[in-house]
Amino acid sequence: MKRRRPASDPTLRAGRLALLTTSAITLGFQSIVSSVVYPQLFDGTTHGIAERQSDHARRIAPVALTLYATSLGAAVWATYGSVRSGERTGRVATAVACASSLAGPVITAGVVPLHASIAQEQITRPRIAALMASDRLRTGLAAVGMVAAAQSLSN
Repeated sequence: MKRRRPASDPTLRAGRLALLTTSAITLGFQSIVSSVVYPQLFDGTTHGIAERQSDHARRIAPVALTLYATSLGAAVWATYGSVRSGERTGRVATAVACASSLAGPVITAGVVPLHASIAQEQITRPRIAALMASDRLRTGLAAVGMVAAAQSLSN
């Protein structure tokens, strides 16, 4: 097996490492939300769901905002490192990982109105299904982002 040399530019390598780290944390966060938090929040009776949704939003918002800000920062850092270094290896993987880092917050912003309507007791199964689907999409994108970030470092 042939070992590849690490990227020579320390800014590029550090940016890609930051991207891998935030991608892994995002995948862990999304996996927990998909497999534990959302099922607990939405399975069963709709009685009291508005209050549960409000509590959920209040508690998860600081964590999600911190994670998304950190992920976006890592994406900017990795992009800057790629452009600055001129290194061609790993560029596609870096771009995919960066796009994944951007997609999570964008999708989340798109479903904020669904969360708000549920918190205002406008609860419907299609709204809940849309939230669950968007969360599975974010989890899948986080997995793709993590694999791409790891690939960008191995080139």
